[in-house]
Amino acid sequence: MVSTFHGLEVGKRGLMMGQARIATTGHNIANANTRGYSRQQVNASTSPFLNIWTSGTVNPGQLGTGVSLDSITRVRDKFLDGKFREQYAKLGEASVKQETLDQLETIINEPSETGLSSSMDQLWGAWQDLANDPDSLSAKAVIKERAQAFIDTAQAMDSAMTGAKADLDNQLTAKIKEANGYLEQIAQLNDSIKRNGTQANDLLDKRDVLVEELSKIVDIKVADQTDGTYKISLSSGETLVDGSAVNELATVADSDPTTTEVIVSDLVGGELSGILKSLETVDEYQANLNKIVNDFVQANQMSSTDPNVPGENLFSGNTIASLKVNPLIESDSSQITSLIPGNEQKYKSVNNEYRALVSELGAESQTAIRNVANYEATLLATDSRRQSITGVSLDEEMANLVQYQHSYSAAARMISTTDQMLDTIINRMAAR
Repeated sequence: MVSTFHGLEVGKRGLMMGQARIATTGHNIANANTRGYSRQQVNASTSPFLNIWTSGTVNPGQLGTGVSLDSITRVRDKFLDGKFREQYAKLGEASVKQETLDQLETIINEPSETGLSSSMDQLWGAWQDLANDPDSLSAKAVIKERAQAFIDTAQAMDSAMTGAKADLDNQLTAKIKEANGYLEQIAQLNDSIKRNGTQANDLLDKRDVLVEELSKIVDIKVADQTDGTYKISLSSGETLVDGSAVNELATVADSDPTTTEVIVSDLVGGELSGILKSLETVDEYQANLNKIVNDFVQANQMSSTDPNVPGENLFSGNTIASLKVNPLIESDSSQITSLIPGNEQKYKSVNNEYRALVSELGAESQTAIRNVANYEATLLATDSRRQSITGVSLDEEMANLVQYQHSYSAAARMISTTDQMLDTIINRMAAR
């Protein structure tokens, strides 16, 4: 037979299990609105049975001994976690590209009455007025003013694009610093989790929040290791975090041989990738703008090389930054003479070139806006699916709380009943 006090032990285990479940439910309720918190659950199994004598069979009977608390674990879906990080990286890259294209549209500012196209049209219109009245000093003065307005517009656009690249460089530095901060914290949490065991649920949640923030900056692959730590690598294979070891991101290699770094140069996905590609995009549009301005300047040159055509070039300088109205014309606009034949074709060609650039920018910007909207919708859908698994439902927790409360009361009644049985055995039987 089993011990007389067996019932007390079974009841005690029931009480302990009820207490653990109620405490875990309370922890879930308290963190229902905590960012990154994952619902926790108590995992239990029947405790080892006792063999007892029974009649009618050669094998011993098995008497239950109650319940054992196996673990308290987080409810997570690794597949959805991976999909969320993958889509977060795509959204991060697309958002940066969309913001850059939006900024370029603001800089180019077309169609408008103050854009480069309007400046070119107004200057060309002034040339037409001079062609109708070649000796008109007022028409020549207007050409000089229109030329200066064109230069001001072109240089403002060029300067704004240079400023946009400087802003992107600053963003790149800031994002690398932010990413390296996450890598350091993840490595520290890896170390803590390794020391506390794989059921350090709250530490695991904190680490996953940091990993998600990192995944927005750079596309990463996350691998679970047997000691509970993460190994985080770039999609191209370079390791960033392995346990407590960190390889920081950098734009150039450090001369210190004791440090190891991953050079940011050819990333795929994430805000860093978006910034690098945006720098290329701004460079490309700035180069195209320089070509268009230079072509337009050539179309508006006077034929100083033609001895039969008197006059000076309207512009001087071969880049947007160095472009200015010819000082001779600036001081004496009467030096302006009519354009030589063929310039009209050059003007139309440049105008078409500029319109193509504006159209291309508009199309790219619209595509970027759609991409961001699509990635946001996909990310939201994935997060909703994930929250349906890992999130805390207060209704469900309240129902569980009532269930566990009754289980606890029943376990207490089990002890009370055993106590009455012992009272009968010890006090009443002893009285005889």
